[in-house]
Amino acid sequence: MNNINDELIMSIGESKFSGFDPNKNRFKKMLDEKELARRKENYKSIIYILDIIFNSKGVFANLLKQGYFFVLCDKEGYVIKLIYDQKLKDYFSRLHFVEGVSLRIEDCGTNAINIAMKLKRQVEICGTEHYCHLFKNWNCTAIPIVDYYGREIIAYLDMSVMNIDCLKEESVILWKIADYIEKCLWHMHEKDDYLSSKLDHLDRLILSVMACK
Repeated sequence: MNNINDELIMSIGESKFSGFDPNKNRFKKMLDEKELARRKENYKSIIYILDIIFNSKGVFANLLKQGYFFVLCDKEGYVIKLIYDQKLKDYFSRLHFVEGVSLRIEDCGTNAINIAMKLKRQVEICGTEHYCHLFKNWNCTAIPIVDYYGREIIAYLDMSVMNIDCLKEESVILWKIADYIEKCLWHMHEKDDYLSSKLDHLDRLILSVMACK
């Protein structure tokens, strides 16, 4: 089943059938500290790349200031890295949205990450399409991260923003970020160099224009 609308219907039905409460207002299922630390160590290469992409002088710093936030999940749907502006800190604290929480369908209902996990491709979900109250104002785009050297999906990256009616260029921005991560991972395999691969001039120009909109 490849149609996103069909998958949304199935996912919402699965959420209802499982008895998941759509009115939950906090994330609850999460990894313990030891397991989270272990998984973060396994994903340290991607985390390192993301830290470079979103550093204060990077082309994406402006996106964070605009209210966009990014969520890196491992292949099982657990949050390994959160990237956001500090103005969202109190809001996330109220939701208990922290590194280690589960975004699997059985733990928080329909969302972009678990739909991308099912379809194994990039998807977009707007606020009203989510099943749970937790995501009611979130507009989300999620994409798999592929290790082409190992020929497998190893992670999922979500780009979200709240209280915006429609998604515009988010899907292109997220794809460019994912593509860059995948190229870096490939280069690390090939050259055994942590990050000598660089964005070419055209990529930088495109990303700079998008990040400033």
